[in-house]
Amino acid sequence: MDYQSQKRGRRKYHFAMVLVLLLAFALGANGLNRDMIAEDETNSIASMGGFDPPYSPAQIVDSLMTHSPNHVPLYFFLGAGWAQIAGWSQVSLRLISCFFGVLMIAWLYRFAADAVNRRTAVVAALLMSTSAFVILYWHEIRMYTMWLCLGIALSWLYWRLAHRFRTTRLTWILFTLTAVALLYTHNFSIILFVGLGAYHLLFISKSRRWLNIILAWGLGAVSILPYAPFVIDGLSYIRHGSRHKTVSAPEIVEELAHLLVNHFDLLWPALILSFGYALYRKRNHTVIRLLIVAVIMCLSLLMINELFKIIRIPRMRYFLVLWFLFVILSAYGLTSMPRWRFVTVLFLLLWGIAGLQLERSIDVGNTHFVARMNRYLTQYPPLHDYADSLNNKTSERDYLIGFTKHWNLNQNRKQGWSPADYYMNVLLGIEGEFIWPEKRGDELESDVRNILDERSYVLLAHNPSDVPVNYAETLGIIQEDYIPCAVLVDKPDLLIQRYARPAMGCGHESGG
Repeated sequence: MDYQSQKRGRRKYHFAMVLVLLLAFALGANGLNRDMIAEDETNSIASMGGFDPPYSPAQIVDSLMTHSPNHVPLYFFLGAGWAQIAGWSQVSLRLISCFFGVLMIAWLYRFAADAVNRRTAVVAALLMSTSAFVILYWHEIRMYTMWLCLGIALSWLYWRLAHRFRTTRLTWILFTLTAVALLYTHNFSIILFVGLGAYHLLFISKSRRWLNIILAWGLGAVSILPYAPFVIDGLSYIRHGSRHKTVSAPEIVEELAHLLVNHFDLLWPALILSFGYALYRKRNHTVIRLLIVAVIMCLSLLMINELFKIIRIPRMRYFLVLWFLFVILSAYGLTSMPRWRFVTVLFLLLWGIAGLQLERSIDVGNTHFVARMNRYLTQYPPLHDYADSLNNKTSERDYLIGFTKHWNLNQNRKQGWSPADYYMNVLLGIEGEFIWPEKRGDELESDVRNILDERSYVLLAHNPSDVPVNYAETLGIIQEDYIPCAVLVDKPDLLIQRYARPAMGCGHESGG
């Protein structure tokens, strides 16, 4: 192929990747302000200092060591620094994950293009961008897209060094720094090092460069030594600190098999046949080696679970570290088939539809991990709407009372803060509490009176289109001691009215 043909080919793939990146950003950004802040995200915000800003790096480390010893601090440093610039809204904080998600897709293309070919790279990037399991973390205030991005970047840098692509001293510096950053982003980065280490030992010829790569990894390992005792404590914390049931190896494999095809299991025959055909006809040694690395990484995680019993359904996310290998292997199989364009387009169409359905699914009877996460969030009242609607309408003397079907919305976790506290305290500067809508009689009256205590102003919030069964009873208890004041929010799905102690009057109408 002449130079001009190669140039046109590169332009074609680069244009395709622009479209893939735009699609990935659209899918990831879709949930930035749609999904409620979850319990784990509240813990992230607390660790960054969102409830008592600003936190210094030393305070962040102290907070993690005290409340979340299973986490390492780099992501929280970054989040705290970003919040000082962009604020503490859920959109601005989640943009970090969305940014690393887009960067992750770009780096995945670069790695797959160098390791296999550009055609495989584009399809792999598209599969990664539309995996419901991955997209879930594009709009979470958690470190997982950053973890994936750094893992793929490290793998790409390693590939260029190990296979003697054109490199410079800067490549070695970035390789070492990325290894350090990865270790300080997630404890389970060790799984990627196990996989790359196995590849290095099995398939790379021994030379001075081979030794230099090991030394660079060694520098990364030395950098984490000061934090090592807390990493070890974190494993114990993970093992004993969860209320969820541990998942056995067969259950993990079953759930992985579902997640790997967006819970559309009829796609498995296509993947198996296409990949088997590619291995038989193409005999690509690189692909075979990547398959071996993926198997080693998966077995390592399963072995850790057998030893420490730490993987539960919400922790299937630990397997994200090997997702980029899965999509590369899948993409290679699809693009190696006869009439590969038709096969690949049909597969991607079915895959994408299944992913969109899974992303919105809350049916735990048919799905597990993603649906469980989605159902968890849909049980919240729309607190982001509360915060937006009450912006500049409240005073620190207000106390909001709402209703929730979510059992732990008020529950103070780890650092003493709940998801409700984020919306009330951080975004509005007030306090609030949410009542179980089925609670009635003396128990309800006791709870409401305990909430009221000596509060001067109460904001009562509910959904007029879905009135809680105990709303009238709750309102009656409030009106025994309070007079009605202004309606602050009047929407079809949200009504919030202020009530005041008679001695205070309703002069406090516009906040301040």
